[in-house]
Amino acid sequence: MEACLKIGNHLLTGEQLVSSLVRYKLLESLIGHVVLDDVLPHVRLTQEEVVRALTGSAQMPEDFDQFLVQWCESKGVSPVYVKTVVLRDLQVRKLKRLLFADRIEAEFLRRKQDLDQVGFRRIKVTDLALAEELYFQIRDDGADFAVLAQQHSQDFERHTGGLVGPVRFSTLPNEIASLFRSGQPGEVYSPVQVQSSFWIVRPEQFIFARLNDSVRTELIEHLFMEWLQSQIQSVKSQPNGVQVQGILPSATTKGAV
Repeated sequence: MEACLKIGNHLLTGEQLVSSLVRYKLLESLIGHVVLDDVLPHVRLTQEEVVRALTGSAQMPEDFDQFLVQWCESKGVSPVYVKTVVLRDLQVRKLKRLLFADRIEAEFLRRKQDLDQVGFRRIKVTDLALAEELYFQIRDDGADFAVLAQQHSQDFERHTGGLVGPVRFSTLPNEIASLFRSGQPGEVYSPVQVQSSFWIVRPEQFIFARLNDSVRTELIEHLFMEWLQSQIQSVKSQPNGVQVQGILPSATTKGAV
């Protein structure tokens, strides 16, 4: 009997699964997992690493195999699932560390400006004349920025008195990020055009990035995904590297993903 996958009322055969991978643009993700399957046999896990990951404890059981059996029973999973899914995930985590742990400090310094955060106030309008009038009211007349934002801003910050963030510099339009990088808290900037609107902004607080555990994990993940994407592209660029055979004849290496 041919293997198939049942999802709700849908029964997908082998050919339908391949067709779905192409149609729903999931083929590239599958290529990435196949690439990892070639690499992971070289990533060996120690029993200590497995026990620590599964229990959070460094205390080793007397019988490791029996420990795995009991752990499977407590979680309601099969040993096959542990081997093919749980231990594979642990191997992927270890691979990330092996490949990129010694590059984190340099990557942090390279990306630090984008990781820094700023909390600011904003008034966003689509009329330049109105934006200039509001700016002069704040700068010259001492008008309350928060009140003007509530009255005139045309985005969510009208409900927060103009407050936005803190957000990372990498999420800001280039025009605004450039101002803030050389600015000081409390400095009000004249209207800046951002696409079809005009922003009046005032930085309130700068939060400079630190290389803590969460940032370290994020940087490792970023480097790993860059590496994996390059491996995927390498496979796809090879002659006959990825082919869908028997269905969708036009879905070649470059067109299928």
